[in-house]
Amino acid sequence: MKRAQGLPLNTIIIAALGLIVLVILAVLVQQQITKSSRGLKNVTENTCTPQNEAKSVGTDCEVIYASFVDLKPGEICCRKGTAR
Repeated sequence: MKRAQGLPLNTIIIAALGLIVLVILAVLVQQQITKSSRGLKNVTENTCTPQNEAKSVGTDCEVIYASFVDLKPGEICCRKGTAR
């Protein structure tokens, strides 16, 4: 009578660990994609708020260069908390 050949326990453990690593990587990639899409959404909507703030021209700050629909004439969009 022949004995059936099964998968060795080491192979099963390595496959399970590999699957866990793939799931963790997929979650991390999804989180980064979500963060990027939020940032792109703000850029495509062309609004200066809420992560940034509108200030008058001549203000010393880190300027975000783009065309924003919510800025009044003489205003620029600055990153919050970047006063120099």
